[in-house]
Formats: sequence, C-alpha cells, structure tokens
Amino acid sequence: MNNRLNPARRHLPFGSARALGRLLVPAALGMAALMSACTSPETLETGSIRSDGYRTRYPIALAEAPETLDIPVGYSTSGLDPISRDSVRSFAANAARKGTGSLVILAPAGSANQKAAAYIAREARNAAVAGGLPSTLIEMRTYPVADGKAAAPIRLSYNRLKAVSPPCGEWTGNALIGHSNDDPVEFGCSTQANLAAMVSNPNDLITPRVMTAASATRRAGSIGKYEAGTDPTGAWKDTNITAGGS
Repeated sequence: MNNRLNPARRHLPFGSARALGRLLVPAALGMAALMSACTSPETLETGSIRSDGYRTRYPIALAEAPETLDIPVGYSTSGLDPISRDSVRSFAANAARKGTGSLVILAPAGSANQKAAAYIAREARNAAVAGGLPSTLIEMRTYPVADGKAAAPIRLSYNRLKAVSPPCGEWTGNALIGHSNDDPVEFGCSTQANLAAMVSNPNDLITPRVMTAASATRRAGSIGKYEAGTDPTGAWKDTNITAGGS
C-alpha cells in the first residue's frame, strides 16, 4: 500500500535512500552556516543597545576650575552699592566654604576708571572679610587693559573643585543613526553638561554622604505607639484643604 502512495520511494533502493540522507545533512548544515554569516551578532542578541554610550563619550570628571564674579565700575564710581556689596559677601562665603586657595581681587590697570576701580577693589576686600573669609586668603592684583578709554570691571576669582564635562557642539560624526544601535553623535552631551552644572557638591559623584542621625523624638514616639499596639505611622492632616480643592 505504501508503494502505491509513494511511487518515488518505490523505485528508490534502501541503500540509495541512506546515501541521499547523508548528502542532505551536510547541505542543510552548510545552508545554516551561510545564513548565519549574513546576520550580525547585534541582531541576534537581545539588549544589545549600549546603555553607557554617552556616559563613556561625555564623562563627568572632577577638576579644579575658577569661579568668577565681575563688578562693573564707572568712571567716577564712589563706592560699592548695596547690591554689589551683598554679592561680594556671598561670593566670599562660598570661597571660604568651597575654595581650594585664595580669593584674588583683580583691579584694572591702564583703564580710564583705574583710580575708581582701585578704591572699589579695597572696598570689595573689606566686604569679603565681612562675608567670613580671612584676610590672609585674599590677594590684591591688577590686570592690564589695552584700551585706555575703557571702563573695565573688577574681577573676583577663586578656584574650587567642580564637576566638568567635555564641550558640546563638536559634531565630529554623522548625526543620522545608521543600522547599528550606537548612540548618535552629540547624544547625551547636553544632559551630562547640565548634570555637571547642577551638582552642588562634586564629591557626591564619587562617594555618598554620611547618613545623618535619625530624629530621637520621632523614633521614641514611633516605638511608643508600636509597644502600645497602635499604628506607628504618621498621618498628614491639613484642615485648610477641602474636598473641592479650595
């Protein structure tokens, strides 16, 4: 009955069928190897998108960089105005807390407002001391001004440890995404730069801060509720908030 249903098998000797099977197996293996050569490893792997591409290309590093404050000085300015004085005090307080060296006050030399700027520079020094910076950490210097008719500003500067990242806008490669899963050029650069600029304490990028002590009052109250068999959690109550949201 099988011979009637399969005429091709009826005329094929048993030994020839085994020989044909031996030929088909290497052919199938060769075809599979040929097809696998046409596919890249990234298309066969899941999760092949690089999760740290822009972090590696635009790393955030800690470096010593200057922090500056410019104070405009007119030709006949008689002294620091209240706003500028407060700015100098705040700047000096940051220099005392974050600075890695001295606060340098640079006054212009050779400008039309040279005399007024020298007087304002001395007042800026007094304001810096009032801001909490020791006088031993303040240096008075001058910088040359090429234009003798200019009204050059006073510059306060100190070095501090800052988080910095590579500059953006270089566009060293093609902005279009190809067939790979690599990040396009400039991808993530602005994000890294903004993160570096927003970090208040750059040391937080290296190691976490020491955990602060728990509130003894809050802890004692919670333990007391737990021992009494009541709910130790707190409930936020605000009588000013109504159902209507007003």
